[in-house]
Amino acid sequence: MSKKLIIGIIAALAVVAAVLGIMNRSSGPKKDGLMIVFGGKETVISWEEIGRTSFEGDLINGKGETKHNAYEGTELKNLLGKAGAEIAENNKITVTSEDNYSAELTGFELLEEGKVYVALARDGEMIEGIEGGQGAQLIVFGDSNQKRAVRYMKTVAIE
Repeated sequence: MSKKLIIGIIAALAVVAAVLGIMNRSSGPKKDGLMIVFGGKETVISWEEIGRTSFEGDLINGKGETKHNAYEGTELKNLLGKAGAEIAENNKITVTSEDNYSAELTGFELLEEGKVYVALARDGEMIEGIEGGQGAQLIVFGDSNQKRAVRYMKTVAIE
């Protein structure tokens, strides 16, 4: 083999090793729960810490059809309070899923009693994450179209 070919193979292997190292580092240990981001810090609240109360209500899909569901979970404002976040009416809250779908809420909406929830179970069945196991879904009552019902919730960021 020629010197150029050997150097090329070594360079290619070095690039592959570097890429694999970056991918391995970025995936890191999976934090099981919901990440809350505010004030320059990140706090993970485990699924067990979220707590469960029962709530129910009607959601409207994109076709205008209404469906009544019973849920278990907690109001998002209570969860954010547990993480130490203070919410004001002018805050912008972005909820992002494991598959990077996101929806925005205002602090005003979040502070409204009985409007915004994190659901861990629907109609007696656990809400699963993308890869199985416990997951969560954002529930916003009163929307005319439930596009903000973010499934596979992973991050809540407050600005």
